[in-house]
Amino acid sequence: MTQLRILAPVVVDYYAVPGASLRDPTAYAQFWAEQQPALDALLEGLAPGPGTDGPGPPSTVVLEHARATSSLNLYRTISDHAVERPLHVLTGVLRPRHLPDEFDGATDALHRGVVEISFRLYDHGLMLLEMLADVAPSLTEHTDGLDARLDDLQAQAVAMGERVARETAHRYLDPILRLLRAADRDERILVAATPEDDPVTAEFGEPLWVTRSLVVDPSEPGAEHVVRHWIKDVVMAGDSRAPAERLLDGEINHLVRWLNYIFVDRTGAGGRMLPGDPFRDQWDALRYAQVFYGVLDRIDTRLSKILADSAAAAGSRWELEQLKGQLVSLSQRAELIIMERQNLSKYLKRAVRVEMDAILEFWDYEDLLAQPVRFKVGVCDRRLAELAARRTARSVMFTDLILLGIAVTSILGTALSVTEFGRSIANDPDMAIYDLGRSSIVEWVASQPADAILVTSGVVSVLLVVVYLFFRRDNS
Repeated sequence: MTQLRILAPVVVDYYAVPGASLRDPTAYAQFWAEQQPALDALLEGLAPGPGTDGPGPPSTVVLEHARATSSLNLYRTISDHAVERPLHVLTGVLRPRHLPDEFDGATDALHRGVVEISFRLYDHGLMLLEMLADVAPSLTEHTDGLDARLDDLQAQAVAMGERVARETAHRYLDPILRLLRAADRDERILVAATPEDDPVTAEFGEPLWVTRSLVVDPSEPGAEHVVRHWIKDVVMAGDSRAPAERLLDGEINHLVRWLNYIFVDRTGAGGRMLPGDPFRDQWDALRYAQVFYGVLDRIDTRLSKILADSAAAAGSRWELEQLKGQLVSLSQRAELIIMERQNLSKYLKRAVRVEMDAILEFWDYEDLLAQPVRFKVGVCDRRLAELAARRTARSVMFTDLILLGIAVTSILGTALSVTEFGRSIANDPDMAIYDLGRSSIVEWVASQPADAILVTSGVVSVLLVVVYLFFRRDNS
């Protein structure tokens, strides 16, 4: 049976606190375990009434990090992942009736063929939506106009994936995140991805892209034509044979390159991608590749925007502090994502790791994302240094002005004090007895008129200002 599997990374308002699972693994796992009962109760309230297909299985969300793990004795088997905790923090399973805005009243073959909807939440503001639909009836009933029907299927899949992603995020994930934040008011486990007044909030619930994977039974009518048309735009550098020829000859049994993917199912397992299915490892690898590409792509985009804002010569101290906070947060988040991929690669099943690396290599992950992000992190470091230097310069300027004011007033005050002292000695015999000798300087100052004292003090102050500006300009 030919099936279509849709995969869409979606931007959501969720960041895990860096290092929360490492600082106190027991408390971290306990937090997630304690939220499961409240989450189950929340889902009962979110579930819509019976749809047109009648009652069915309820929606479920399982928190995956509810058990403490250890970094010791991990490599007990080579047939599965060595890591004890999955990368995603929760898994949700839905049915079409749980998304009434999209599926109620839908009569087209693609909507009626949907048999599975699931979503997974990852640490760095990404939800991965997956859907499985039976599309064999619309493709194999007759082969006339198959190219047009395949193109129409692709367009419908993209549109449906976008709408389902939005409804899933707003109807289910947003209330779940509000519940988790209410339980973690100290922000020990999770934080918002951005402040509420940030324009980035408009992106929450929007998919980055929608991929289309056909699981094709080669024995069905028109299967060869389906394979050739579905990947007609895929180019593989260095291959002497077309990808479709290699698939049809059995040289390879799947092709995961760019947006349109294909799996040739010669065993009849279908597209459920369950443990033990022939394409389970490849699908796991595709999930990881989508996650790491998606989260780093968002960081890359936001870094570009923040760097552009920081180059716009922010004026106020508040703006500088805000830019500094955003630059630090995003650069740290980028470094965490790169480190997480390297760390996860140690524990993945070898078949999954090889496939994931091959997918990311074809996507030019290193050249298009990782290296540019590292470069922008370096630019962030330089920009932070510039902002710190600007703030220091302003502080120094303010201090210098204070000292200059003290110096100016001190000159005037000293001149007036010497004048008053000299005149007091000259007119007060009681004070004169302490003066062992006549001071010509004090006598001369005392004999000057007050206006001359003020003018002279002003001239000396102006000279000090000129000297200060000269050295200030030289330092700049």
